Amino acid sequence: MAEEIRIHISGMIYNQAIGGTYSLVLSEDEGLQRRFSVLIGESEAQSIALKLNNTLPPRPLSHDLMVSIVKMLNAKLVKVVIYNMKNDIFYSNIYLMQNNSVIVIDARTSDAVALAVRSDAPIYINSDILDVVGTVLDAETMKRTYPEKETEKNISLDNYSSSLLDVLTDEELQELLNLAINEERYEIAAEIRDEIEKRK
Repeated sequence: MAEEIRIHISGMIYNQAIGGTYSLVLSEDEGLQRRFSVLIGESEAQSIALKLNNTLPPRPLSHDLMVSIVKMLNAKLVKVVIYNMKNDIFYSNIYLMQNNSVIVIDARTSDAVALAVRSDAPIYINSDILDVVGTVLDAETMKRTYPEKETEKNISLDNYSSSLLDVLTDEELQELLNLAINEERYEIAAEIRDEIEKRK
């Protein structure tokens, strides 16, 4: 039986090859600290980023609603497990505890991760899957593959959308604002400025 290995979110990179998608980078907590990425949609990326940045949306998002329903049913999300992979698609289970009973629910990995970060629940992957997809990176390769300011290096107004603002850090927002002003795209600059002010 495969061992469950705990993993965590170590980054999120905009996928320029496939518009409206992001690569969610997940890393092994201990051991070899192998990394792999999961392709997720823009709305899921926004949902995860909002929670990681401790930003409250004006109204609850779908994942906030799901967590509220779980709590109202006196249940608790105890863990998320990526248990299978077929044709480069990851399959995940959400484990809930209710009245000393475990409930297992199949879910998309992006949704499962979004719920886990909202519930402070651990995320695991079966070891046999990590053995296939996990990559051990040396320090130099990590700098090239996952630079600290990956989004900033790729910042462009060509694929701009307001939902992108939720994913960017404060520094990256300032960089994008400067770019919008320099290119005299003042409507976009106003949106970015409002987002910066909202975070203060």
